[in-house]
Amino acid sequence: MLSTLFRIAPVGLVLFAVGCASFRPLPPAPQVPASGKPQTLAMIGTGPIDASTRERVTRQLIALGADNMLTTHLAAMQTVSDSPLIVGNRVQLLVDGPSAYQAMFAAIAAAREHVNIEMYIFDEAFHGKQKLSDLLIERVTHGVTINVLYDSVGSSNTPADFLERLKNAGVTLCAFNPLTPTSKTMEFTQRDHRKIVVVDGHRAFAGGINFSSTYSSSSRRRTAKSIDATKDGWRDTHIEVAGPVSAAMQRLFLESWTKQKCTDMPAREYVPASQDAGDTLLRLAAASADSRRNEPYLAALSAINAARHTVDLTMAYFAPDNQLEDAVRDAVQRGVRVRLLLSGLSDFNGIVEAGRAHYTRLLKAGVQIHEEQRVLLHAKTLEVDGIWSTIGSANWDWISFAHNDELNVEVIDKGFAARMRELFESDLARATPITLSEWRKRPLSRKLRERFWVMWERVL
Repeated sequence: MLSTLFRIAPVGLVLFAVGCASFRPLPPAPQVPASGKPQTLAMIGTGPIDASTRERVTRQLIALGADNMLTTHLAAMQTVSDSPLIVGNRVQLLVDGPSAYQAMFAAIAAAREHVNIEMYIFDEAFHGKQKLSDLLIERVTHGVTINVLYDSVGSSNTPADFLERLKNAGVTLCAFNPLTPTSKTMEFTQRDHRKIVVVDGHRAFAGGINFSSTYSSSSRRRTAKSIDATKDGWRDTHIEVAGPVSAAMQRLFLESWTKQKCTDMPAREYVPASQDAGDTLLRLAAASADSRRNEPYLAALSAINAARHTVDLTMAYFAPDNQLEDAVRDAVQRGVRVRLLLSGLSDFNGIVEAGRAHYTRLLKAGVQIHEEQRVLLHAKTLEVDGIWSTIGSANWDWISFAHNDELNVEVIDKGFAARMRELFESDLARATPITLSEWRKRPLSRKLRERFWVMWERVL
């Protein structure tokens, strides 16, 4: 977040304004019920799910779990979360901008009623030679309603003529927490960091990918001699979903739209009857700055605490609080293999340096750390024990957990986890391993940079 703020305000003013904000405390780790007995899990689908079905699916989940990872994690989350498991879904993993845009552009082109977009950065994007703006305008001319909620800070560099052209064509635009001379400090820091597209209420997308020209090419085609890695070819991960979860994502969009007092959007017109699209179990972990719970944070903490075998984390912006860092180190002590793939370069290097200040403790504990130093890593994914995965917008930093509206999609499926593991291994093969012996040899200048930026990690 701060990387965007630096572009629109002097450094001193930003640090003062954000530093003056009152940070809400992060929630404590979820606790499993003392009895340790499996709970009948809350679930939703295309219609009411009776008790016998919930019990059957609960037993299936327990049977799928690797040494009771799911039993422990899902029981813990049921005690702290209002989000049920969602049955009857189809999922597709999307890697990097070109493949994600191909899927999203195709879905938008097929829209018949409405397209709702909630995006941190909303700017011109391209699939081949096709422009996002041309596609949205073409759909409007065919009677499709297009609503766009964009973050006023994240999209501060978006050209005014891009937005004006869409508005004049009939696209409804709404800015999240627009900055004005009278904006309060909390309005300044509270941002909508979600990346959501919902088409006709039946097909939806979420993850780390914004609408931006930085995703014009694939990270897989980049080499060390390529153009500036911060300008194009970002490494990111997105997910496409269909089924009842699409209606749940539509409702999240409607909640955000309503809270911003954009326009009247009756839910009955935008949330059609759910349709089964597959057999994958999903859960939405949504966070809002005005909520007492941060479900992406709690879910990550709970899953790592429950891990029995493996934890693979890919994280764009990494500045964990004590609870998360302790959970990662404790997992290694239990015999869990923990691997972190982190950014070695960024659109704002201050967050990289702050994250590196945590490396020594993690490496001493036995955590395996790799840095992506070839391309800009923007993905936020976690896969645990070959059964539980999450893809979303939430970073492991204080701004994300304490001040941003975020959305992660949790997937409970061995096949999907296997695809996530394969992607992680591919990324790891291109990354640079960080060993404790070499890390201790880094120059004093680097250590001083880390110490400076870690002092500001709560505002990064």
